[in-house]
Amino acid sequence: MRIGTNITAYMAGAQLAKVEKSLSRSMERLSSGYKINVSKDDPAGMAMTQKLRTQIKELKRSGMNASDGISVLEVTESALSEVTLMLQRMRELSVQGASDSSTDEDRKNIMSEITELQKEIDRVSTDTQFNNQNLLDGTFERRTYAFDENNRLTKDVSVLYVSESVPAGTYELTISGGKIDVDDAQIKAVFGQNAIATVDGNKVDITGDNGFEISFALNNPDMNDQKVTIELWDIGTMPIQVGNNEGQSVDVIIPRVSTDVLHIDDLDCTTAEGCGKAITKLDKAISIASKIRSSLGAYQNRLDSAELSITSATDSLTTALSNISDTNMAEEMTEFTSQNVLQQAGISMLTQANQMPEKVLQLLQ
Repeated sequence: MRIGTNITAYMAGAQLAKVEKSLSRSMERLSSGYKINVSKDDPAGMAMTQKLRTQIKELKRSGMNASDGISVLEVTESALSEVTLMLQRMRELSVQGASDSSTDEDRKNIMSEITELQKEIDRVSTDTQFNNQNLLDGTFERRTYAFDENNRLTKDVSVLYVSESVPAGTYELTISGGKIDVDDAQIKAVFGQNAIATVDGNKVDITGDNGFEISFALNNPDMNDQKVTIELWDIGTMPIQVGNNEGQSVDVIIPRVSTDVLHIDDLDCTTAEGCGKAITKLDKAISIASKIRSSLGAYQNRLDSAELSITSATDSLTTALSNISDTNMAEEMTEFTSQNVLQQAGISMLTQANQMPEKVLQLLQ
């Protein structure tokens, strides 16, 4: 027996220290609810949980972006719904004025109401906003630029409407006789073999396959024997960020909707003949408005699907994060109970080990 060094007490103390350390970790996990509280608990797991938490926060923000985008489209579609109602009313008035049962005085009154409806359509075009951003004035439509023969920007020709199926690129127009030339050979060469051009005053509509439609206006009737190059770019749209990485967005195109785009800025319903022409123009205007509303509806459905997909991904990532970082309370409580019993046993054994040197006194008596 030795009294200089109590080996038994040292061994019991060392074992008790290990148990207390394990007990402390177990209590920390039970009190915080997390398996990983500091990096040393699981370095790799800590790095993974931080990335997952960041990704989850970003996805939640993306889901809110999609919801905001849907709200933008709902406001836009609501405004277009009112525009459609006004167009239908204008067509109804045109049908009324086209009948010889209406007098010239009646047609003047009809034209007065149509004029006010035209002003209201232009007001809706410029005043419809979401979060102080204009929606129907062309702010979020694809950018187009017109260049003259000297490659300088010109406002003599403007693009009124471009359908989404028109690819970005360069398109060349010829101005002849103070009008945009609609020579079939040239139109087909520039816009495709199935392209068809129709003239409406100073405006030209070109249609083709798969919803191809583009409309131009000649703003300078004095132009003659000149070529104008139109450049269409895939920029200027409203990107809705629906992912947590660069480029994961839905590009929403909201065309300008005004009387000149709808080709109804020059209606003349003061005569029966003018009312008849107005009916045809208003049919075209209603068609354009309906196409735009249809496109907005498609965007809404896409954003709805994106929002659901984001929610599903967020739920899956949250589950993965929980599996890595959350404490299994039942399992940890079992470990805590075991370590607690070992601690009590260790304390008891250390007490007895410290009492063993006293037995040497019996040998010294």
